Amino acid sequence: MAKHITSHSIQVLLVFIMAASCHSVMAQSPLDLITTEKQAEQYTPPDVNKLTSNWWQSAIQSAPKDQPYLYLNNWGQSLFSELKQTPNSFSLEDSQAITQFYTNIQELQKRAQQKPKPPSISLENKPPHTLTQIYERLKELRQLKQLLLNHKEAEDDFISEGSQNRERIDRLVIEYGALAVNDTERVSIGLLWMAYRSWLALNQLQAQQANDFKQATEKNIQALEKHINQIKSGLKPNMDSIDGLERQIQINLTALEQNQKTVLQGNLAFAQSQKNASFSGLETDINRLDLVQDIMSQRRLELALARDRTHITWIEFNLSDDNEKTKAINARIEENQTLIENTNKQLTQWQLLAQQMLLSPAAHLLSDDDEKQAFAKRTNMAQNVLLDLDEIYWQKDKVTFLQSLLTETKMGTQSGFSLWWSELKNLSTSTFSTVSEIINKPLFRINDTPITLRPLLQIPVIILIGFILSKLVRVFLNRIESRKDSDDAPLFFMLNKIIHYIIVIAIVLACFTTLGINLSNLTLIAGALSVGIGFGLQNIVSNFVSGLTIMFERSLKVGDYIELESGITGSVKEINARSTRINTNDNIDVVIPNSDLVTNQIINWTLRDSIKRVKIPFGVAYGTDKDLVRKAAIEAAEKVPFTLTNMKGKEPEVWMKGFGDNSLDFILLVWVSKYGVRRPNRIKASFLWELDNAFNKYEIEVPFPQRVLHHPKDKAQGDKSEDQNEDKATLVKGD
Repeated sequence: MAKHITSHSIQVLLVFIMAASCHSVMAQSPLDLITTEKQAEQYTPPDVNKLTSNWWQSAIQSAPKDQPYLYLNNWGQSLFSELKQTPNSFSLEDSQAITQFYTNIQELQKRAQQKPKPPSISLENKPPHTLTQIYERLKELRQLKQLLLNHKEAEDDFISEGSQNRERIDRLVIEYGALAVNDTERVSIGLLWMAYRSWLALNQLQAQQANDFKQATEKNIQALEKHINQIKSGLKPNMDSIDGLERQIQINLTALEQNQKTVLQGNLAFAQSQKNASFSGLETDINRLDLVQDIMSQRRLELALARDRTHITWIEFNLSDDNEKTKAINARIEENQTLIENTNKQLTQWQLLAQQMLLSPAAHLLSDDDEKQAFAKRTNMAQNVLLDLDEIYWQKDKVTFLQSLLTETKMGTQSGFSLWWSELKNLSTSTFSTVSEIINKPLFRINDTPITLRPLLQIPVIILIGFILSKLVRVFLNRIESRKDSDDAPLFFMLNKIIHYIIVIAIVLACFTTLGINLSNLTLIAGALSVGIGFGLQNIVSNFVSGLTIMFERSLKVGDYIELESGITGSVKEINARSTRINTNDNIDVVIPNSDLVTNQIINWTLRDSIKRVKIPFGVAYGTDKDLVRKAAIEAAEKVPFTLTNMKGKEPEVWMKGFGDNSLDFILLVWVSKYGVRRPNRIKASFLWELDNAFNKYEIEVPFPQRVLHHPKDKAQGDKSEDQNEDKATLVKGD
């Protein structure tokens, strides 16, 4: 539905509207004209540059109930008359808006006087009842269902278009309110507002009328289905028709054999055309459509055979219901069910193929005359395929009806457990068909890809399967890890994380595939995500990539004992997607972003070798025997349980460091096990404890700094005594 009209269309529309207006004026009586003029005097349309938010509702409420669009029509007519008198005073956009407003109001007046009139149906129930009567009712029922589908689609289209017009109106109202009253642009926006508001009212009225037609059609369908059931209950088998049915079966069998040969030849021709394709693939498309028409003819004959055979089986079973015929009925029902299911699948494929052919590039893009003729032939054949589909649908409906008739007849002769089992099978079959129809109905579209309920139900199942699979893999790896050495824990942790990420990626791709989204379009999604990453997700992505770097580089593993620049020490417990968890010796968890571990300097005490050398400085008093100091220190080191004493080249050593202010400075160098490396403070405390015990044992003195403090009073007394001594020395010298 176009929202704008070209200048040429405006001229044509003007002539049409003027003629229609003259005709309507001439058709009115003088009394009606006087009444209309008096009513119109009661309402004054607002200025276009002074529209209020409820100008449409005010005009509707002020008008007579039987003519709700009277004042709006008068307003549009006055604007249209002004446009005709002074066309140069309006811009092209303003002229289009005025013309559209007036045209829509007239259409609203016309539609408001119409009431939905659903097609009438015949419900005569005069015996004797025959299959011909039921077939006529079934065809009528099929037409009603197609009409109902058209009403639903029309209602959805009108509602969708109304929503779009509502959004346009909201934007125009915002722009309109932001402009000054005397602004010329405000008038143009006001006219657009009026045009789109009339469009919205027309969409709402069309949607309401489509809904009324839909409800009336649904009532007719219910009544006709009830009528068909009544006729079906009065059907009687006719033995005289068996001979005619058998003759028709023989005719159809002969035609089917000939058609199968034609299909075989069509397959060969299509295969040959694929090798020697010309005309940009048009010849291949023509051969494909020709082959499809032959296959459709074959399926139509197969359905006709199934129809006549089911009819004969129903007649014979009504005459005699022995066990052999019951088995034949069951076989016939299963055969018909398979045929119907295969037909439904093929009908969808044929329809999609024909639609794709019709939506291919237009003929004007072709330069060669032969190509244009081939294109026209292909288009004609695609249209014929769509037309032939209706006949196959009709034959399938006949087989489906006879199938239900045969099933009901068979169940009428059963009792007890067999009846219960048959009802259960029919209920499960009908339920499965209904559920399949519901879950395969399109709900919405993503980039022209219809999304049904099936993938929306499959996605949670895929996610659940992925979660269970990831959980099972983790449990399996944890069990293997528990049986291995603890040194292999980092390897199992990395495998756990990598497998988890692979499963997550596989789930995401499976969900996209289930929705029918082309994975080649993920580049667009990646481009959109890159913008978001650049603004808000940069840190998250940086930490995630850093986490992968840490796990693959293995410079930091789960179980390693590390020391950060801040002085925090602890064991690595987890390396997650965003952060790494460190547990200190005080059992405090520290969460550090992965990017900090990659960019900053850290000390990994257990990166390669799990044993490390510890240096314990100490001092003794001057004059102490150095050999005795070495003996005492080594004995103290050997008493600490973390000291390695049985490894060659890793024995404890005592080095003299230097001469201190108050002591001889030594260093005790000890290699400790991997358990001691993770407890540096405890190690140092243990060695100092044993050193003190050893020094006490060998009476080795540990010096401590000494300082002499002089009081001021003591200093004065000392100076005085020195003066006296000097005087005495002078006297003695003088003597």
